[in-house]
Amino acid sequence: MPDTGVRSLIREIAPGVGPRAPGRVWLTRVLALTAAGISAFLVMAHDGQFVHALGRALHANWQLVAVAVALEAASVAGYVLLLHRVVAQANPKLRLKDSYDMTLGGAAATRLLPTAGLGGAAVTVWALRARGVRTSELAERLLAFLLLLYGVYLSALLAGGAAVAFGLGHVTHGRILGVLGAAVAAALAATVLVAVAGPSPVPQAVTLFGQRSPRLGSASRWVAMQLPVLRASFRRGWQEVRRPHPALLGAAAYWAFDLGVLATMLHAFGVGLPLAEVVLAYFLGTLFNVVPLPGSLSGGLAGSLIALGAPAGAAIAAVLAYRALAVWLPAIPGVASLARLRTSVASWRMDTGSRTPRTQVRRIARARRRGDSSCTAYVNAGEQNASH
Repeated sequence: MPDTGVRSLIREIAPGVGPRAPGRVWLTRVLALTAAGISAFLVMAHDGQFVHALGRALHANWQLVAVAVALEAASVAGYVLLLHRVVAQANPKLRLKDSYDMTLGGAAATRLLPTAGLGGAAVTVWALRARGVRTSELAERLLAFLLLLYGVYLSALLAGGAAVAFGLGHVTHGRILGVLGAAVAAALAATVLVAVAGPSPVPQAVTLFGQRSPRLGSASRWVAMQLPVLRASFRRGWQEVRRPHPALLGAAAYWAFDLGVLATMLHAFGVGLPLAEVVLAYFLGTLFNVVPLPGSLSGGLAGSLIALGAPAGAAIAAVLAYRALAVWLPAIPGVASLARLRTSVASWRMDTGSRTPRTQVRRIARARRRGDSSCTAYVNAGEQNASH
């Protein structure tokens, strides 16, 4: 796409994303250089293992790469099925192909466009809003989707941590890490359940905290306002579990096949770890994705593998190969999906506009004449039209 088309697409997907402040740009560069320096130090400190691992990978059978590619494709397919079942069902006109385009287009946006890390969520919201899905239902469905997806994640982290902690499956390292992983999974699951299940003490605690700290009063009120949406999303997710559909297996497939890519690369680089340790390293290392540092996920994965007994050089090489497949492979077809989705969004907007009452059209026109770039009035008009 031409440069002007990329800028236009960014404004459509994430209109609030503007140029970053110079200080933030420099901070990002410093953090990136620091992460690169740490990685280079680890490689040089274990250069013999790293070179040996590269040699093993280069002479490995090419079928391993083909297997990893197929596993990553299956992981993406699981994500698409779950997204289509839980989120895209908000509009019966959305096809499985549209969910595929939202998933792959989101992967491309995350990797290739400066959307401030919004990525797939921004693309999904952008597309579904164009299809006429109301904001409240969209938020509820997206949160239910995330609860189902990460419910599998926490269950796997708890199981992997418990297996390593109790020494199941020929585990020889990382008993403490196993206890830590299981404890983190249990704590996160309990926190989510307390927050979303009713009746919950969270609203009262948040209100009391806001009253005692006037500076955080507005933030506490905002958190209290979001709790009903969280509870509604929990109920929707629970209804999906009570009436299971085969598409819900997509949540397990997404994590399992992606884990398979990492296991395949570990095998290619000659790293032999028990299955329980690989599972714990994968899910515990993924937690580092919440750390706002460049390369935090790769560093977390490599660090977890090394702590569980993997050779440092081989572990780093395997994680880099895994990230190349898991991160960039979906982004390649995602560029085509993003362009195709943009055409679909334009068509959906025209279809919605043709059914908009005259009063709503005049309201939109007045908002545009006022130069309302955030399109707040346009969004309100679209929501009212969707409710009709």
